[in-house]
Amino acid sequence: MIKDGVNDIQRDHLERVIRWAGRIRDHLSHIERHLDLPVWFRPSSTGVAVIGLTPQAPQRGRSGFRNVARLERDLQRIFERHCTGVAQDRPTPEKQLQSFLILGALRAHRRLVPLEEAARRGGAPVDLFFMVDEISLPLAAGRIVCDLLAVRAVSGGYVPAVIELKSARQKQRLIRQVTDYATYVDRHADLFERLFEAVSPFPIRLIGPCEKWIVWPHAGLERDPQADDLAARGIRTVGYAEDGSRFRFIDGARDDRARGATA
Repeated sequence: MIKDGVNDIQRDHLERVIRWAGRIRDHLSHIERHLDLPVWFRPSSTGVAVIGLTPQAPQRGRSGFRNVARLERDLQRIFERHCTGVAQDRPTPEKQLQSFLILGALRAHRRLVPLEEAARRGGAPVDLFFMVDEISLPLAAGRIVCDLLAVRAVSGGYVPAVIELKSARQKQRLIRQVTDYATYVDRHADLFERLFEAVSPFPIRLIGPCEKWIVWPHAGLERDPQADDLAARGIRTVGYAEDGSRFRFIDGARDDRARGATA
């Protein structure tokens, strides 16, 4: 498959994701705003996924819903059956972290408050807003997925940001993931802007290039020993530590040496 063919396939894929994001906005966003259930509606190229955000069964759910009216009518039953009435058969620290951040953002008008507070304590404050998660893009072989897509407010608009969550400090793998996905966000910036417009409660104008963030286990030191190297690659780091079903976050760059590259 030639490169241009992959590019066209990705753009067609994103167009279909955008259409389903619009259906969610038009028919389901009121449920998300009121948060009667800890649930997130994720758009895909083939329909809507209902994703539970409980710490007991994080990110469990069902995808492929195409009848949004029926989905709205039967949501309580669907949530109980697919989002909470299921066994969590393996440790899921990354999924717990993902659900924690998304639920918090939905309760705070899309602000990723824990990451904002970590950045503020580190001396590099940001206004960071969650947009969508787990948007896959087809490749010549396989696909690529990003955990969270966000935007950072700047003068005149928003900078897109890819945020990868990992429960292990797998540095090289994470560098590849965030770098590769950020490349596709920049390549298809017009479509990602439309996608973010479809899911956001406020207007979005993207001002690139895409930022790269890694959220991984805190190294237990005042500053992350990998912060300088990752900052030199244009990657911002945030460490986390589990506290029961909650998490606390620490900006990887705790002094001015790496802040210019990571802010």
